[in-house]
Amino acid sequence: MKFLLLIALFVVAAKATEDNEPISQESNVEYNGKYHYHYELKDGSKATQDGVLKTVNADHNGEAVHGKYSFVGDDGETYVVSYTADENGYQPVGAHLPTPPPTPESVLKALEYIRLHPYTPPVKKH
Repeated sequence: MKFLLLIALFVVAAKATEDNEPISQESNVEYNGKYHYHYELKDGSKATQDGVLKTVNADHNGEAVHGKYSFVGDDGETYVVSYTADENGYQPVGAHLPTPPPTPESVLKALEYIRLHPYTPPVKKH
């Protein structure tokens, strides 16, 4: 699935409008599932991604993907996003991305209490 997404993204980049035609592009896919692609468009957009197949656990294999893309926004600023996508999900990082508010103190105390006092179900007597 991710490989098809990669190919679709590459095709979209290759068929971009004249202003967004690639000024450089490269891709490499190896027989073992490892791949790399990179492109840069005339409008300043760039993307790079590397992926490998990996063993998640004894029963499952998966992919580990690391990448980075950047683009120039309507405000003239360049926005950069680095990301990892693996068995833990998609994890983007960027200075412009929103961050969650801090966890309230009461929730932190409750979580600590739960950690220190784990639930033990009562033993049923017959």
